[in-house]
Amino acid sequence: MKKFILTCAMIACSLVATAQKPLAFTTIIQADGVSAQTLYDLTKSWFVKTYVDSRSVLKNENPGKELTGTGSLVMDAGMMYLSIKGYINYLIDVQFKDGRLKFTMNDFRHKPDHEALFNNNMGILVDSLPKDLKTIGIEGVTRKSCYKYFFKNGTQLCEKQFKKLSESLKAFIEKREETKDDW
Repeated sequence: MKKFILTCAMIACSLVATAQKPLAFTTIIQADGVSAQTLYDLTKSWFVKTYVDSRSVLKNENPGKELTGTGSLVMDAGMMYLSIKGYINYLIDVQFKDGRLKFTMNDFRHKPDHEALFNNNMGILVDSLPKDLKTIGIEGVTRKSCYKYFFKNGTQLCEKQFKKLSESLKAFIEKREETKDDW
């Protein structure tokens, strides 16, 4: 009986260890000598300057501790994958401590422009492509090839957007600190 329980536990652990996780990117931005509240205020200003309508982007505010917002990327596909053309929506989460902030982008989800003859909503982007797409709910030959295209190109697109936004926030904070006493 003990061997059976141990075997079941090992199988369960191996299944959990190989499961795909949603794609996420995180970086820590250092700002020595800057309080958490000041970083919060600067990041809120960055949201206003970066996004056209910051009110629709900012979703949750915890003054001095956390900001949460949403964004969207255009997912353009070639003629062969026209059915998955649309957007990748994502979540931005910024947490603050004195002298640093944690910038995270996650929850990357596909939203197609139009309906196709098959389910063309590719769902959430995962960190690695599973061997069997059925494990993440992708079935059918057309949908599998579209998801592989979506995974390959969407992951690169999301990583590029993460680098762009995190570098933009870092530069914004550094610029504000340099010019703070210069007026």
